[in-house]
Amino acid sequence: MVLWLSVLIISIVIEVVTIDLVSIWVSVGSLAALLAYFLNFSLTVQVIVCIVVSLFCIFITRPIAKKYLRGNVVHTNSDRLIGKTALVTKDIEEFSNGEVKIFGNYWTAVTSDNEAIKAGSHVEVLAIDGVKLIVKEI
Repeated sequence: MVLWLSVLIISIVIEVVTIDLVSIWVSVGSLAALLAYFLNFSLTVQVIVCIVVSLFCIFITRPIAKKYLRGNVVHTNSDRLIGKTALVTKDIEEFSNGEVKIFGNYWTAVTSDNEAIKAGSHVEVLAIDGVKLIVKEI
């Protein structure tokens, strides 16, 4: 019993400190193992219950929880650029920045596949990474 209470307390403390869904799953697993202890199962069964329940929680519920608890997503007007066509104004070299013009504004751009694109070409905006557009040639 002391083992599972210790694991439970430590994993809860880690979760409180990190606040990133790191150890909450182990907490649930240790609760299940504690239940197995009270039902007089052997230590081997308790460990297996803890591992199985923890892994189940990690692989099944974590993606769902991350989806609904996702923070720090800041939507800006720049999001409207994704999927639009831009004109390359300065060559985009392999593994190097270039420049594109879109909606009258100039943006630093890199290619998604690190291939060179010459000025005058048209590209599609795939994503925004900081102040750079990730593009691919059309």
